[in-house]
Amino acid sequence: MKNWRGRSGFVARVGQGSLVCLLALGVSAPFIACSSEPLNSPTDGIGTLGLNLEAAPGATLNAVKYTITGNGFSKSGAIDSSGSPTISGTIGGIPAGKGYTIALSATSLESGTIFGGSATFNVTGGSTSPVTVHLTGSGTTGNGSVSVTGTLNVGPVVDELSATPVQLYAGSTVTLTGVAKDADNGPSPLTYYWSTTGGVIDNPIATNAKLTSATPGTFTVKLTVSDGEITNSASTTVTFVERDAGGGGAGGGSGGSTPPNVLLIVADDLGAESTSLYPNLTGDSGAVPVPNIESLAQNGLVFDNAWASPACSMTRGTIVSGLYGYRTGVTSVGAVLPTDTVTLFDRITASNPSYGQSFFGKYHLGGGSLDPRANGAFADAPKILQHVRDLGIPNFQGILGGGLVDYFSWNVYDTNGPAEPTTAYATTKLTDLAIDYIHDQELTRPGDPWFVYQAYNAPHAANGANNPYEVPPPELHSVDLSSVGNPTAGSYATNIPVYKANIQALDTELGRLLEEIDFEKTVVIFIGDNGTPGPVKDANSKIRGSKGSAYEGGVRVPLVIKGAGVTHHGRADDLVVSTDLYATILSLTGIDVSQVNNSYSLKPVLSSKTGSSGREYSFSETSSGTTNRYYGLKDKRFKLVSNLKKRELYDLVADPLEKTDLYANSAYTAVRAALEAEIEKLNTDAKPGYFP
Repeated sequence: MKNWRGRSGFVARVGQGSLVCLLALGVSAPFIACSSEPLNSPTDGIGTLGLNLEAAPGATLNAVKYTITGNGFSKSGAIDSSGSPTISGTIGGIPAGKGYTIALSATSLESGTIFGGSATFNVTGGSTSPVTVHLTGSGTTGNGSVSVTGTLNVGPVVDELSATPVQLYAGSTVTLTGVAKDADNGPSPLTYYWSTTGGVIDNPIATNAKLTSATPGTFTVKLTVSDGEITNSASTTVTFVERDAGGGGAGGGSGGSTPPNVLLIVADDLGAESTSLYPNLTGDSGAVPVPNIESLAQNGLVFDNAWASPACSMTRGTIVSGLYGYRTGVTSVGAVLPTDTVTLFDRITASNPSYGQSFFGKYHLGGGSLDPRANGAFADAPKILQHVRDLGIPNFQGILGGGLVDYFSWNVYDTNGPAEPTTAYATTKLTDLAIDYIHDQELTRPGDPWFVYQAYNAPHAANGANNPYEVPPPELHSVDLSSVGNPTAGSYATNIPVYKANIQALDTELGRLLEEIDFEKTVVIFIGDNGTPGPVKDANSKIRGSKGSAYEGGVRVPLVIKGAGVTHHGRADDLVVSTDLYATILSLTGIDVSQVNNSYSLKPVLSSKTGSSGREYSFSETSSGTTNRYYGLKDKRFKLVSNLKKRELYDLVADPLEKTDLYANSAYTAVRAALEAEIEKLNTDAKPGYFP
């Protein structure tokens, strides 16, 4: 299959790029134009603006018009180039001040293309302040520029992209061939990047490459080329099929015409490498046995490429809104989700009021710090409980803030009644609440489906930070604590064995909850909310970073889905972000949605090995608004990380530990450009400063 793009000569391509003028204050080049006002000599309170533009051979600009506005001042005029490839001039008489805008337009003599652009600048009397203006041609496709030295840069074009064959058996190889041209061969040699939504490409930065896939599916293959400044791309699709026709596995229920029950289980501070589901990531201490989570995996679908946010509030915000944090403002721990957000609960209620809905466990979307011990005062409780109601949650019982001071002494807050002081171990009590609700639904509304959001606070530390941890009841775990002094239940200690005891206690209670589930009628989703905290992360685990980080150790989480209609069993490497639970749960409950907000439904993946959610890039972030900002964006192979405005690039196939930063490597210019283009798409609806 070939996707062709017509070839054209250099002059015609002038209209496909953009020009850049270098503007500077205080330049005294001759002025070759007329102005609406006379030029004044610079004084202490007056500045001048110098224009210099030089086009490459074969391209001339017929005229340049300008308008300067700001601070109650305006000036406009034109520079007549007389068909010259070089234009220069000085615009004077501009009062000193900040926030001026200059708008420029120019006409290409060869093609009559009209270029336009604008920039802001400040004027300081007696000094020079440079500013750059990008002039973009009307009706252009692609980007380009005249560099500050004045040479015209024409962007590269993908003339041909071929994939041979376009349909083949899984395990076979596709040959990928690309032909790209760069008319002006600059400013840097062309670089290539082959990306895919499935399978593996052998050499993604080569001119030609090979794609293989062990699993069936239809994948989008994209070729991105860059000349160091301008990027262009083309794409096609390739389909891998099974040699023997068949389904994705037996069992799990058909789902039927009645929407299933949905049980969403969120574990707090459980990174992917801390479970036995991902043995390639675990460290020297090994993974603690979690037989009930493992049972979900044996007859369900495990996702190997699931991302959450680097900390709890942000992930919880993405789940109930389907939006990235920068769009809701929930980019930090304890941030408050706006109450005008159309939540998961709102959508289900509006579509199917017969759905019973309840939320049990840790809320942490309405602010607040730590929940106090039993009978302790919590001044923020009434405000947060109202926030719960405002988000459309009809029934809530659990923890309002970021955690508990004491797992054995706390208050069960309730939107429909008074707080209940309790000394029951928190993981056990939250399980009891969910089981009681499910039993009540079966008794009082046997024909109606239900949605339960079960947000455990385990295995989180017993405070709002990452230590200390609290030892769970001995009957809930079998972890050997002798190496750390055999601390008693309820005592505090921060170490890996106690952390593992909390994980296993969670698994034990999870098993008790799952015994109440009819998997023929229910879909169970289990996910962690962020990576493992640093103080309890095995230093030799095969993943970089920890909770709070944009590296894989901060965002990679376990994700398992099992139950009604989940006929695709085993493992899936599809890209998943916690936002995707929004569209997934909506589609499971009968709402016809495949993609909404920043959320892609996983429902097609759950029923077919060849199904796809449509997600091509994963994104995760944490920040204090526009400061202290960390984020990551990846495709199936490469990952762009921004740490406090410093960008890094990693090949997650060749370098899964993210040790070798490729960002400054010129061979990966096209890779970097492809990922940064996706960041710019996100930036279109972000506040200034969110994507440094």
